[in-house]
Amino acid sequence: MSDLNRSDVQNVLQDIFRNVFANDAIVLSDTTTAQDIPGWDSLQQIKIILACEKKLHIRLRARDINALENVGEMTTHLLAAVNKAPRKPVQGA
Repeated sequence: MSDLNRSDVQNVLQDIFRNVFANDAIVLSDTTTAQDIPGWDSLQQIKIILACEKKLHIRLRARDINALENVGEMTTHLLAAVNKAPRKPVQGA
């Protein structure tokens, strides 16, 4: 999955937030913070982290994610994690 760009990661995050909060009206921007989304608490944060790991095939440290100030910083962090993740070998190669 390391061929993703920033826009791809933003789209993944948008889908994850809409699913976690069961709200298709959520529109994220780089400046979106927990104060902007009702119900974004520590439990929802864990759900977001787990969903990101599953969807992007990466491992995240909650401590790193919790230190991020907004969705823009989260996007940058996720993109870096995706780019560092080892590529899975192609089957049959």
